[in-house]
Amino acid sequence: MSWWSTLPLLIATLAILFIPGVLIGWASGLRDFSLVALAPALAVSTLAIAGMVAPVLGLTWSPLPVLLVAVLVALVALLVSRQFREPVPQQSRPPANWRLLIVELLAVAIGTLLIGRRLVAVFGQPEAFSQTFDNVFHLNAIRYIVDTGSASSFSIAGMTGGSGFYPAAWHDIVSLLVGLTATPIPVGVNVVNLVVGAVIWPVGCIFLVQQIVGRDVLASLSAGVLSAAFGVFPIMLMDFGVLYPLALGISLLPITLGVCLQLLGKSETNAFPKVVGSLLLLAILPGLALAHTSCVMALMVILVPVVLVLWWGRVKAYLLSWRSTWRYLGLYITGLILAFGMLFLTWDFVRPAEVAAFWPPIQTTGRAIGEVITSSAMGRPVSWAVALLAVVGLYERVKRRDKLWVVGMYFVVGFLFVVVSSMPFGDVRTFITGVWYNDPPRLAALLPVLILPVAVMGTMHLADLGARQVLPKLRTVTGPSLQHQLSGAPRYSGGALVALLLVGLVWTTQQANVRQSQSAAAPGYQATEASPLLSSDELALIDRLDEHVPPDAVLLGNPWNGSPLAYALVGRKTLQLHILSAVPQGGEILYERLNRAKSDPSVCPAVRELRAKYVLDFGHKEVHGGDHGFRGLDDLAGNAVGTLIDQQGDAKLYKLTGCD
Repeated sequence: MSWWSTLPLLIATLAILFIPGVLIGWASGLRDFSLVALAPALAVSTLAIAGMVAPVLGLTWSPLPVLLVAVLVALVALLVSRQFREPVPQQSRPPANWRLLIVELLAVAIGTLLIGRRLVAVFGQPEAFSQTFDNVFHLNAIRYIVDTGSASSFSIAGMTGGSGFYPAAWHDIVSLLVGLTATPIPVGVNVVNLVVGAVIWPVGCIFLVQQIVGRDVLASLSAGVLSAAFGVFPIMLMDFGVLYPLALGISLLPITLGVCLQLLGKSETNAFPKVVGSLLLLAILPGLALAHTSCVMALMVILVPVVLVLWWGRVKAYLLSWRSTWRYLGLYITGLILAFGMLFLTWDFVRPAEVAAFWPPIQTTGRAIGEVITSSAMGRPVSWAVALLAVVGLYERVKRRDKLWVVGMYFVVGFLFVVVSSMPFGDVRTFITGVWYNDPPRLAALLPVLILPVAVMGTMHLADLGARQVLPKLRTVTGPSLQHQLSGAPRYSGGALVALLLVGLVWTTQQANVRQSQSAAAPGYQATEASPLLSSDELALIDRLDEHVPPDAVLLGNPWNGSPLAYALVGRKTLQLHILSAVPQGGEILYERLNRAKSDPSVCPAVRELRAKYVLDFGHKEVHGGDHGFRGLDDLAGNAVGTLIDQQGDAKLYKLTGCD
């Protein structure tokens, strides 16, 4: 399968991730780039909520519940936006800035091209899949949603034999695409991840930058370029874990952060009234939470410097004013204490069990700080261009004492990474970063969200400095014709200089930092004889299962060696659909003593109870290099328990005949 053949799937994914949000955003009064930017965040919320509402309404997972939720929310948004929209005479309304919008879409296209080509290189082929532990759950969960018709975050845990809540927004998106197009699940996964990483992420980066510095041509274009300048995101999360839901959440985070800045009065744009913006934020937050809950916690802690600046501004005004009263000061101090108390309680509640947050520190504190400054987290090569631009941006903010809350947000994410990657394991570290399982890569992936805006500020400052220094000198040595052209040039010395600057930015940022991430991630998507999860022989055998195994049959296999992927890839269920699934009653007997069926009277009743009819024997090579036993699946033919019906290399498929 070629990537060109996935073009209809890419269009379908863009429709899924933008059309519901555009409908709601348009009804809310959003126009220009803010409509484009908020659309995916609104769409993800719509999809995730529709997935939970559909079973209650007796509907199976399809575009219908998504459309119903989108229309309902759009109607509410229309009523609210009309109520709070300020009436403006038609003749006094400013014309739509189509030229600027085209530039902003061009900026998105630049980021899409730069990131997309690297993700395509990582995936290799559209049907390839990550050979990692977590991917067994992700791929099988998509098949489970398609089979059961339920995409609810309250039902997806049933696949593992458990119950409870699991944020399923990412799985909802992929399963809807797979159900609509009947595309193979790995292809659907790669297409959705391509859109998330190469479209939604650049859109969010540009939108966030616009809130901080305004709708500026150079700012938007440089944000598009810089969105592709980080090896730790989005490429790393397509390799490590794999953490696809977290990648979706982080891609939505800049959009949500930008909306919050508007509501807090710290934005350079004014896309919507505060009441409408508040409702838009409420509509976006479910999608962020149901993509990955930790992203909501990241949003809360990143906003702390902004809230403190606003709080201090109010308190300082009372302290300096002769009208100040202890009552007002007390209210503000009490409000701050309550706010931090709520943050503390939420932080403690959302944090997973300590037993799950077992990842250790990986480096010294000095090295961790250096990695933040040089944009080289997780041992990536130093990104000199990004580091220089970010340092310049930070220096300018501090020097001018302007937008210091941006510096504060930068230091918040930097502090979290330094703690998780260098602080000794203990209660303090677990309290601060346990929300992210004490896992350094998860917090490394957050760094670009705030490094990028300060790097854009650095870009703008250097461009301004260059224009002030270079342009006058050019005018002294050029003829009248060129002087006239330069005098009429737009900001930053004209379009030609902007284009030249962007070319230099692309060249200097697409270097070792991102190349190494691409090179490190690509092998994980290749099925070879030595692949950690499914070897090429095992994959070939699974691809032929529909020739031998009826759709309703249950297969046995060691879940640690990739055999459960028979469910995602060809729709044949194994006894456990995830490596950590609950083992059904009687399953342990088969795992330990199936090959003794002729002599152990407890085996055949368990075989019949569990309706186990086939065995995938992939040996004892497991995804993490361990060996969890499963000795009962060995030598079935030699013990006259199973008949070999297919084989590819060392991979074997047996039909159980010892209990007939």
